[in-house]
Amino acid sequence: SDISLLNIRVFDQRTKKVVYQKQTTDAKQRGISNCPFCAIGHDANAKRIYKEAEMDADHVTAWSKGGATDETNCQMLCKTHNRAKGNR
Repeated sequence: SDISLLNIRVFDQRTKKVVYQKQTTDAKQRGISNCPFCAIGHDANAKRIYKEAEMDADHVTAWSKGGATDETNCQMLCKTHNRAKGNR
């Protein structure tokens, strides 16, 4: 098995940290969750600010559909939403 392809699918730590900080700062200013999917909900998580360790880096446009593994195509989602999103 060739694991070299994993490197182009996985966001590096710097990218995750930069995106997390930007997303969290914006969410706090707007009074919403830093998980974009939670923020559109109406439950207790709609305003929850997740810690970086509670989130996963996600491709906005799926890697399998041509989405780049870079900062412009990265969003941080809570682990529940990232796993539910799958390949969409």
